Amino acid sequence: MKRSIFILASSLFLLAACGVSPTADSECDKAQFVDHVIVDVPVQQGTTVMPGTLFTKTWEVVNNGSCNWIADYALVHSEGDAMGVADGEVALPSVVSPGQTVDISVPMVAPLAAGSYASEWMFRNADGEIFGVGPEGDRPLTAEIVVPELPEGVIYDFSQVVCLAQWHSNRATFLPCEGEDDEEGILNGYVRLNAEPAIEGSTRDNPPVIEVKPNNQPNGWLAGFFPSITIRDGDRFLATVGCLEEFPDCSVIFRLDYELEDGTHATLSEIPQVFDDEPGDLDVDLSGLSGQNVTLVLVILENGGRSVEARGYWLDARVEGTR
Repeated sequence: MKRSIFILASSLFLLAACGVSPTADSECDKAQFVDHVIVDVPVQQGTTVMPGTLFTKTWEVVNNGSCNWIADYALVHSEGDAMGVADGEVALPSVVSPGQTVDISVPMVAPLAAGSYASEWMFRNADGEIFGVGPEGDRPLTAEIVVPELPEGVIYDFSQVVCLAQWHSNRATFLPCEGEDDEEGILNGYVRLNAEPAIEGSTRDNPPVIEVKPNNQPNGWLAGFFPSITIRDGDRFLATVGCLEEFPDCSVIFRLDYELEDGTHATLSEIPQVFDDEPGDLDVDLSGLSGQNVTLVLVILENGGRSVEARGYWLDARVEGTR
């Protein structure tokens, strides 16, 4: 079946705080939910998302009624948190025929306060009548996320959203976030959250780290593109970096990059590290990006040592600021 992607921008139409009941003709206007679709950030139901994260929520649905969804049809917010989308309504931009499967997307922003959030959405037809999904047409499309409680002053904790980042090396794309330190991982590069790391100078009782290894070749690298946030004046990126224990020939470069919505990609800071029992610290003022939606990128590069021993870590990588 033909699939269309509807990117629904701008606003919402607030229906009622207590929910809505379907009013449309049940045979003419019917919709069937198929799946939650991963677009830019893999947000499924109940995913942990950092406060202020920008993401697109997409539902795959089927028009299983007898009427076309024409330009006057809309997806409207019915209940729950609006997830940063302003009040209003959004018309579907083209005809959706009976039997057609479509992806319907809404750009959202995670709330700043910790908690569990749900955003509910219904359809509205050209006559202003409401319908949803399910056998009775009374169920909304839902988006559910969890915004975690963070330490005071921290607005973004990279270790909690390792699996929301897109990880690439110059040998492989879309690497899994739970990579293995095996032959394939060493060859292609890998990333994983290590809950009990042994790091240079301290082999026990360390907090979790993001363990990273660039792909196994000269000038190998690994990069993680994290869900974007809106930077404000005074925001700072901080992290401790170094080599893992038992890799004495480790020689790497840690780098903080950023990417903007227009495709601009640049480096903010970098620090070389070798196995010497002395970790390094990154403290980067992000104020120059204030007011922009920014994708922060954690990068590790092989730096002339033995590629197979280029095993590094990001400890307590975070953004601090006020919200």
